[in-house]
Amino acid sequence: MDQLAEQEQLGLARTPPIISQRRGVRYCLGDHQVVGFCSNDYLGLANHSLLSKPLMAPSGATASRLVCGDLPEHRSIELRLASLAGAEDAVLFPSGFQLNVSVLAALIQPPDLVHSDALNHASLIDGLRLSRANVQILPHGQAPQPKSMAWWITEALFSMDGDYADPAALRAHIAADGCLYLDEAHSFGLFTNDGHATGLAGAHGIKPTALIATLGKSFGCAGAFVAASTTVCKWIRATARSFVFSTGTSPLLAAQLHQAISLVESPEGQLQRERLWANVEQFAAQLGVPNPHSPIFRLLLPSNDAAIDLSARLLHRGWHVQAIRPPTVPHGTSRLRITITAAHEPNQIEAFATDLRTLL
Repeated sequence: MDQLAEQEQLGLARTPPIISQRRGVRYCLGDHQVVGFCSNDYLGLANHSLLSKPLMAPSGATASRLVCGDLPEHRSIELRLASLAGAEDAVLFPSGFQLNVSVLAALIQPPDLVHSDALNHASLIDGLRLSRANVQILPHGQAPQPKSMAWWITEALFSMDGDYADPAALRAHIAADGCLYLDEAHSFGLFTNDGHATGLAGAHGIKPTALIATLGKSFGCAGAFVAASTTVCKWIRATARSFVFSTGTSPLLAAQLHQAISLVESPEGQLQRERLWANVEQFAAQLGVPNPHSPIFRLLLPSNDAAIDLSARLLHRGWHVQAIRPPTVPHGTSRLRITITAAHEPNQIEAFATDLRTLL
């Protein structure tokens, strides 16, 4: 109780917003009808009718996949995910966090040398702690000195800042026989290569040692996968603790993911990508942000209370942008994390930008 009270005093208390009646970016937040500008549904597919249709698949795997839970739905979707990522194989997990905390500990062990970006996601940090490897923290955006067999752990698109890892530096690290663990949680599906949906690596012809992608953002579903060589994936299936000791991912979700991939790679999916980037350009122009490359816009504020206050004033005007505070972001960098999606309408973007400028 004392710790909860201290969180309140520091402006760090948090509870899940009570969402209901969601229709794309419109939903009820408590008693407020709002338009949301803080989701990761970048292509606006989470409410798509194709992804909610009944599927003929079991709801549960019944056991760990190493016991009796490895079903045709799992094997089929992993083959397709591997093809999508341009890799030999892929392993499906229920979530990106569950993936990172166990896959990193499976692949990286003492005395491996690891370089990790200072702003990496909490799941990457926790996975490296479990690995007990020699971890050196890189200043955000800085590439390690090329060194054979050294690991570089980084996000492709940083989830709280909206900037990217440098593709040239990623390529140089691999060329120096370094190992690259690239988390494409927020970038996979935003780009295309030869008509196929991909992420930063695929768009730039980069082949990471392990490519991580989530399926609850651009793909509008849930789950995550690691794509890598046949040997690496065989090792992950045998040793990654959250794979070994958890009931297999729902086969119903695996079947749904086939539909999500087809949708993201369809002409409709391409149209949604074009809408997304047009919306990003519109919002950036109205805020005076030059050369936008990401659907994530950060608005740093001077304190936790300032972030909470601006979020509340926007909510009063019908806009939902959740205040982001430590430990999600470093101390002293509380912010509003604004995300633009393909589901936003131009008039919504214009009205939101106008209210945001007014309140600032």
